[in-house]
Amino acid sequence: MQVGLLEPDRFDPAAIAQLRAMGHTVVPFDGRDLQEFLKPVEVLFVRLAHQIDAAFLARAPALRYLCSPTTGHAHMDEHELAARGIRIVSLRGEQSFLETIRATPEHTFGLVLALLRRYRGAFAHVDGGGWDRDLFRGEELYGQSVGIIGLGRVGFRVASYCEAFGAQISYVDTKEVKAAPSWQRLPSVRQLIEANRIIILCASYANGATPILGKGEISAMRGRYLVNTARGELVDEQALLEAVEADALEGVATDVLSHETGAHQLSRWNAAAAGRNIIVTPHIGGATFTAMARTENFIVGKLAQILDGTEKQHEAV
Repeated sequence: MQVGLLEPDRFDPAAIAQLRAMGHTVVPFDGRDLQEFLKPVEVLFVRLAHQIDAAFLARAPALRYLCSPTTGHAHMDEHELAARGIRIVSLRGEQSFLETIRATPEHTFGLVLALLRRYRGAFAHVDGGGWDRDLFRGEELYGQSVGIIGLGRVGFRVASYCEAFGAQISYVDTKEVKAAPSWQRLPSVRQLIEANRIIILCASYANGATPILGKGEISAMRGRYLVNTARGELVDEQALLEAVEADALEGVATDVLSHETGAHQLSRWNAAAAGRNIIVTPHIGGATFTAMARTENFIVGKLAQILDGTEKQHEAV
């Protein structure tokens, strides 16, 4: 099989070696003619830079397997892939393996501290030659109330980190989930917002789903902090940006945008962030050398099991 690496930059060498040992021809995309690159590819590895939709797939007539070392599928048209008989090979449902990947929980926790201590403004102040600490008096996590939306793999870890710093934890989830005895489960997102000063969005996203944080929920966040490292589509982004521009929230940190590979609103986010306690990072939650190497190798191993018929059943999510 011909295996294409659509985003080959620093793709793990051990994963490439494993693909070649399986007898596959591995071809990295060189950035020139995408259509010529895709035409013979039967297995395609993608990250998050491209929207895998009907127009994209029309250029890949031989494609049989789309490999994405991600849990989310917002960057792909699952219905179109299914209609073309293309199998998605991703990290969704791989709970045991994902428990060993801590990049996103760590980044999420870092954003919580960065908002509370107003790091973005402090960094810019010092870069500009300033040295006035009184401009950036922040808050401690100790004693704060933290609400987690989605107590899955990431949410559980983030809650644990926050509790270790002395915060009180409550959460909402649509499923029965593992939680510490000291954490309080609340019946609705609205009640979670009302009960907490720091709101952290860690829920999973199914393509086409209604945002968890709509206009009403965002209105209820006045004076609060919001951190989102899940998916931009989980939030009514228009309502959130309006709230940011009206200085309604104490701080917002987002690692994700709605429609990241399409018509996103990064320029508006950048304008809104000027002079405010707003942090935007370019979807780097899972982007550590360790996490990316391990997930790429895992997906290659999963592909091998699919091809040789030894695939294990998905674990319950």
